[in-house]
Amino acid sequence: MHIVSEMTDVEHTPPVVGPRWGSFTLVCLAYLVATTGEQLLSPLFPTASQELGLGIGQGGIVFGLLTGSIALFNLAGGLLLRRVSPSALIRIAATVGVLGSVVTATTDSFGQLIIGQIVLGASAGLFFPAGLQAVSILAGPARKGFAMGIYGVAFSGGLTLAAVLGALGSSHDWRLAFWVAAGLGAIAAIGGGGGGHARVKPVRGSHSRFSLRTVMALPTAVGTVLAVCQYGAIPFLTTFAVQRWGLSPASAATVLIVGRVISIAAKVVGGASADRVGAKTSARRTGVILTVTGLAWVLLPGGLVTYGLAALFAGMVSSLGPVANVLAVERFGQDGMALGAYRSVQIALGAAASAIIGISGELFGLRPTLAVSTLVPLALLWICREARTAPD
Repeated sequence: MHIVSEMTDVEHTPPVVGPRWGSFTLVCLAYLVATTGEQLLSPLFPTASQELGLGIGQGGIVFGLLTGSIALFNLAGGLLLRRVSPSALIRIAATVGVLGSVVTATTDSFGQLIIGQIVLGASAGLFFPAGLQAVSILAGPARKGFAMGIYGVAFSGGLTLAAVLGALGSSHDWRLAFWVAAGLGAIAAIGGGGGGHARVKPVRGSHSRFSLRTVMALPTAVGTVLAVCQYGAIPFLTTFAVQRWGLSPASAATVLIVGRVISIAAKVVGGASADRVGAKTSARRTGVILTVTGLAWVLLPGGLVTYGLAALFAGMVSSLGPVANVLAVERFGQDGMALGAYRSVQIALGAAASAIIGISGELFGLRPTLAVSTLVPLALLWICREARTAPD
């Protein structure tokens, strides 16, 4: 695999006008590999915890440190983009991912497991700003939204592959799944950065002065609505289904699985919609759909229609990802530090939303809490409002 030099030499050559789908595909494959490593412990933890003698509380510590590592290294990755090209940072991230997978696969203690997951979080965090910048360069201006949708599908592919490896690892040897992840990471590290002839140069504009005000603007606001739903409301969907609809845990999980399948198509549709009608219009329309479907599955009694609406909500949330990414690369796509901060802020706010919803659900009940959370997408009507022009 290689990412051709048009991505690494942006500083000295004209911007890529036409899409470079071959190189773009390789970036997406690298994203899939990074996501697989990041998400792999979750389905394997019940098996790994038994072997290592870990409890649920220790699992919470591991997953919390993993998330924190991703957020921290989003910023580090953005900072590194001021000195190296996106392709070089993708190779670095893949190499770090191999190390994290090996450390986890050979762990024999709680401490080593923590180290392995922190390193895997660092790999995912380093990759994101580089991958996002690479996609904006390789896709060209006319197909940027579509490309962001496909890029999002790579993330869903990583989630799916992690689930498959998790199922196989749970049935045989959980460590084997991390060895497979290490092998995939090695392939990405060897060929994912443009080959030995590719020059390592940052993108023009990557040394621009970082401004938190720039980051905390429209793209991050749209991404935050996504994060509140994705990391706040959706994780409680299965619990709600068991408590309020009387579903078994397996049936509740099936509803969420259907939602993840829908999310693959939703990301493509969301990205294509951003190209066709504009990112702001696409976000506003999605906000209305999410609120209607969200309130419906929270307030209606259990039944096939309600389960379908819940799956649609869980899937449609993902369509905001390509839209937010398009807005981000349009606003500050050349500023790697801003791209890293953009992602880091979303993860932090999503984690906060999850904690708030959990506490509120305990105090006031899960149904009213989730009903309020499904109103959040309506904020997109104001966030993405069109600016009015003064009359002549």
